[in-house]
Amino acid sequence: MNAFLTHRIREQARSHNWISVHPGFFMIDLYYWPTGNGLKVGILLEELEAEYRLIPVNIREGAQKQESFQRISANGRIPAIVDHSLEAPLSLFESGAILNYLADKAGRFLPPAGTAERQKVQEWLFWQVGHITPYLSQLQLFKEKAPEPIPFALDLLNAEATRLYRVLEQRLAEVPYVAGEYSVADMAIFPWIQPLRQGQDLTDYPNIQAWRLRIKARPAVQRAYAKGREVAAGERSLALQ
Repeated sequence: MNAFLTHRIREQARSHNWISVHPGFFMIDLYYWPTGNGLKVGILLEELEAEYRLIPVNIREGAQKQESFQRISANGRIPAIVDHSLEAPLSLFESGAILNYLADKAGRFLPPAGTAERQKVQEWLFWQVGHITPYLSQLQLFKEKAPEPIPFALDLLNAEATRLYRVLEQRLAEVPYVAGEYSVADMAIFPWIQPLRQGQDLTDYPNIQAWRLRIKARPAVQRAYAKGREVAAGERSLALQ
């Protein structure tokens, strides 16, 4: 995209109030709903002070099933992004892939390729993607949506939630953030730690409690949650317990 066209699009965006304009270098469309997975990308974009347009995809009304959205997100799930700063716009789905891409592009919150520090961030990011989201989202689903309690499922998922909280608690007894320094791994995990919905009491997890307070206090996190409330104030993931 040439400089003149980029300038014109940015001016249009400002005049239509399409995007949050920051002194960054991104032109990102974020297809979004304020769930745990949507919030993690919103947090990173705010941390980067990136220039982006937030496009709500109302998953409660089935907007993710529309063909126009599925051309961007082949899996039909939020979040997804389109990066218009490139010669040919790039679309990406899967929250972990998006976090890696944006952090690499900015050179922040993800150490350089080939370093041990990067592998540690990836370890905890993949832990979130592979364990935290699948098990805690299913626990919430069975607790909140099932027509009647299903004891086997609830026992299994409650036990796994407790195990995952203990893993995180032990790690945070050793370091202030899961990979040592604040990174995309923390941004990925943070929105999914919702103790009241997951049958957990944070008095049993003082290190998680302290970690959550540190992250909640970050201005970028506050901005990301405020934007989420503008989109869908009633979403349970927005409760900063």
